[in-house]
Amino acid sequence: MILRLLRILEAKYKEIAKSRQRRHPQRDMTEADEEYLKRRLDFSYMAAAENIRMMSGFTARSRELFALKTKSLVLYTPDEATLIKQLEEEVVLRAAPQGYQLKQLNGINVGCGDRRVSDYLTPVDIMRESDQEEASGAHHAFLKDAILANPEDLPFKPASLDYIVALHMLEHVSNPMEILRYWGTLLKPGGGIGLVLPNYEYTWNAAGDHSRLGHKWNANAAIFRRLFEKHLKDQFNLERIGTLPHKISFDVVLRKPGIFHPFAISNATSMHSGAELAGLGLMVSESGD
Repeated sequence: MILRLLRILEAKYKEIAKSRQRRHPQRDMTEADEEYLKRRLDFSYMAAAENIRMMSGFTARSRELFALKTKSLVLYTPDEATLIKQLEEEVVLRAAPQGYQLKQLNGINVGCGDRRVSDYLTPVDIMRESDQEEASGAHHAFLKDAILANPEDLPFKPASLDYIVALHMLEHVSNPMEILRYWGTLLKPGGGIGLVLPNYEYTWNAAGDHSRLGHKWNANAAIFRRLFEKHLKDQFNLERIGTLPHKISFDVVLRKPGIFHPFAISNATSMHSGAELAGLGLMVSESGD
């Protein structure tokens, strides 16, 4: 849902921001600006065009501070939104075991929506397209080659995956720690989980989200650290948390302890050529059995 909002903001902000920037460079908010905005903004729908017009002249840091103070959705410019998405996709890929190219690894992207992230990631989602109109939680676009599966029941055997990524997905389940522990069983030793979650203080409180597919719990780095200590520290190392520069989301990398071993072609697949099998009398097509 956060990605969907970023795309809406990109489209609406683009012409407003370009036009205003030609006339007035962005500046920090003053207290007077904040009071004016509190009176004039439509807080029931922060992505409204008039809201965007009024906010477009202020710096990203000012907009983030205003969102925190007013408990409202933070607004970003198109360039900022594009950078945010790029950085989110870079940080989740740090879950991949180090020292290997992605083409050598088996990774999945759970709750992919339309975010490919990498051609070497297998997309997984609960739908490939949808006619549902949800207040929040529904993707606006999908990958048609996604594997259909629920996050708590993925079609992979234990210790078969090298890494798992999930961008703006885990806040949509009511049992996130249980799901992360389950994902840990699917990872090889040394494998990783890369997450991006929304910072609820700059988005919205899940207690007021009435969508069936919407946010089910409030996430931020401090909350995740507390949950990690209670539920996950016996199964994972917390390798990274909260390194993204923007405030709308935060990143996490969990690492399963152990020595990582990448995929290798087995002898059963490649031990003998067809000529060697023929010479040994082992070609199945020539066997009478």
